[in-house]
Formats: sequence, structure tokens, C-alpha cells
Amino acid sequence: MSSTVTEVDRRRRDQAITACCLAAAALGDPDLARGRQARALMSCLGVLASTYPVGQAPTMAQFRSGLSRPLRELLPDGVDFAGVSDLVLLDEAGQFRDEARDLCVEHLVPSVALDEHWPWAKVATEQEERRIYEVLRRLPAKDYTQARELLVDEPSGDLRKLRRTWDTLWGRFDHYEPIVEWTWCQIRGWWFACPTCRWPMRVVGTGTVVEVRCEAHARSGIIYTCHTDGSADRAPLLQPAGPQASEVKGQPATPESRAVSRVIWRYVTLPGILECDLRDHARAAGAEVDMWPHKDRYDLRVTLKRKVWRVDAKAWASPVALGEALRETEPAEAGLIIVIPDHQRSSRGLLAEMLRGAGYRVMTATDLKNDIDKAAGVRR
Repeated sequence: MSSTVTEVDRRRRDQAITACCLAAAALGDPDLARGRQARALMSCLGVLASTYPVGQAPTMAQFRSGLSRPLRELLPDGVDFAGVSDLVLLDEAGQFRDEARDLCVEHLVPSVALDEHWPWAKVATEQEERRIYEVLRRLPAKDYTQARELLVDEPSGDLRKLRRTWDTLWGRFDHYEPIVEWTWCQIRGWWFACPTCRWPMRVVGTGTVVEVRCEAHARSGIIYTCHTDGSADRAPLLQPAGPQASEVKGQPATPESRAVSRVIWRYVTLPGILECDLRDHARAAGAEVDMWPHKDRYDLRVTLKRKVWRVDAKAWASPVALGEALRETEPAEAGLIIVIPDHQRSSRGLLAEMLRGAGYRVMTATDLKNDIDKAAGVRR
């Protein structure tokens, strides 16, 4: 997207994306009454239509079917949706994808019509994210670093073990929720932690064979199938259906089972995994790494010989929304490097263009690793 995009175009884009996301959320909600679902879809289509020239908006039938196809098929011409246009809002089972929920939050604009279906408080997760960081930043520097690492290493587990691991920090940062209340991740009362991020994976489908996947890592092949029939006394067996689907054992969803809230997982744990991966790579190359200096003014300071990399890792669903958020802030340090996941490599140029002249550099995780290896004289 051009750095000269107007406020009108930005609002038009955000309204279109939000309308599509909320319509998909309504259509993919099996507990929503048909009448309310229909009203929500009409409201969302009305908002989407307002972003189109008169007479060119999709029909209701086109709108409903388009929610199961790439987002670009529903978005109006004349506004650049690069970075999000390939996203499909509803999965094969007709359920709302978590990635689409993130996208909606990142492009959120207030709308009375949309508020009728999805209350503003439900989508304003930014407020919860800010509260989380406020709690963390009140901790002493050493405790802050420990808490950040624990949110990466222990995003789920047994309550008793978590209390022991957090030790004296537990009472000062208690944002774990009961997994037993999360029916979306259970099969016969059992849940499954993603082998990469260790957060509960989503169960998709309602038949005798369902899909179990991590919304954050399904694109890299963490997908399974599972037969739902059988005894509740025995854990269901997951069958790998993706190239990175390593063995995962089911865990009973007892009252002691806990996991961090979805907002913490999405905006603290996931980028934290990327941050810690970069840390480990840099240290293996002989670099000195300081994590979350000045309580997360940025994420890593990597020092090797006479070269220093100051890094802020980002795991946003929308590179466009990320670029706009960054343009509104001054870099914490001159030349701050924004690192995005490798799967967003195609958006690197777009993000760099949006941040041109703002004092940032943009790299993928592999770009940064290669830069560190080059400075260290390491060949991998």
C-alpha cells in the first residue's frame, strides 16, 4: 500500500475488512439463531456495500459464498489490500478462522451496525493486550524477563505445576484460564497442545472424524485428523495430516488444566517464540543477546564483535495494519529492525515501503539469522 494512502481510503478498507470478518463470524457461529444471523449478515453487507460504487456491491448470495473464498473476491477495487487478500475467512467446515479474528481486530473500526452482532468490548482486544503489558511492566526488570519467558515456555499446563514454575510471580500475574471451559479444543474431554507453541489446538468439524490444528501453525503443516468415537477414559489418537505434525498426546481437560488467554497467546506467546528462536540462533553464532531491554522497549539487542542489531519481532496477521501502527510511533532506537515471520516474506517489500523514511528496517527471521551468521563468519 502506498505511503500516501488517504484517511478515506484507509477507513474504506478497514470497513470492508471488518464487515467481511464479522459476517464470517456470524455465519460460522453454530449457536447463533438464524434470525439474528440473517440480521447480522444484512448489516455487514450494508457496511461492505457502502465501500463500493453505487450498484457494484455483491449480492447477498455472492457475499455468503465469498466468505469461503479468498478475501480479495469480496473487496472493492481501488483500495490496496495487499498482505490480506489471500486470506479465507471460513474454513472447510464453515467455521470462522482464528486468523480472520486477528485480522478483524487489527483493522477494527467502530460501527453501530456491526456492534449489534459483535459487541465492541468483544472485539477490542487491544485493551486487554494493553492491560497485560501494564501488569508486566510493573514488575522489576529481572521478573519482567522471567515472566515473558514463562509465557513463551509455559502457555498451558497443570495448575499445580504452573504455580511451582511461576513461584512468587504467580500471584502477580495470573492470566491463565480453565481449559475445561474451552469446548472448541476438546474431543471427549481431552485437549491437545500444539507441538510448536504448546497452546490448545482447535477441533474442526462435528462428525466421527474431525480435524485438529493449530491456527497459528497450520500453514506450516501442524494438522491432524482424529476419530471422535471411543471411550472418554482413553485419550483420542491424533493422526498426522501435515508435514510438521509430530506426535501429540491428548491431555484430560480437568479443572486443573490451564492455558493463557487467547490475547496473550496471540500477541505475547507467538511473537515470543520468534524472539526466543532469534535469541538462540544469535547465541549459537557467538553473539551476546539482551532480551526485552528496558522492559520491552524493543525485543532483542544482539551484539557481535562491533555490530549491534536492535530487533522488534512482530507476528501480526495483517502487514498493512502493522505498517500503519508503526508509522504512528517513533522507533524506540534509530534503525530499529522490524522482524516478521518467514511466511510473510512476500509482504516484506510492502511493509518496507510503508515505513520508508520512518526510521525502521524490515527483515524476515531468516534474513536476520543470515545477517548474524555473515557477521560471525558462520556457514550453516
